[in-house]
Amino acid sequence: MIKVLLSEEAIAQQVRVLAREVSASYSALVSIARPLVVMPVLKGSLFFGADLLRQLTIPLRLEFLRASSYGLGTVSGALTSEIPDAALLQDHHLLVVEDIVDTGQTIFKMVAALEACHPLSVKVCALLDKPARRSVPIEADFRGFTIADQFVVGYGMDLAERYRELPYIGELEECNF
Repeated sequence: MIKVLLSEEAIAQQVRVLAREVSASYSALVSIARPLVVMPVLKGSLFFGADLLRQLTIPLRLEFLRASSYGLGTVSGALTSEIPDAALLQDHHLLVVEDIVDTGQTIFKMVAALEACHPLSVKVCALLDKPARRSVPIEADFRGFTIADQFVVGYGMDLAERYRELPYIGELEECNF
């Protein structure tokens, strides 16, 4: 059973708001010659990233980040990550698109790795923020929704690769694995 926390309509509306905020924030900083490098973190932010990209009104280039810390469970574990070649990121403004900032460990480590590539800036746009579980000092620069300490699925987020396809974000009421 899945309890709907955020409807498809609520998500779409908030993505439009975030796109306006991001576009306004970067409009004077980017150009066709030096576009914003938008980097969704795979796999969870794929849907959010695609929807956000379609709403942005500034020049951009798409790269992907890959991170995993949950594996097949609901408890964060060891982080594995991949980032693009540093030469593609140097002297550009970078926007990391994340599905959820939970403990903050994943995004904290990814931002540190990206900063080592000598970008002009690194900012984070997260659809969901779960501050109750934060264990490192990091906040998203652009946030969609703040949620309680609950495990959520849908709209790209999964449990053992299940439920990503849901058009809404929900909380699992029972977990039968």
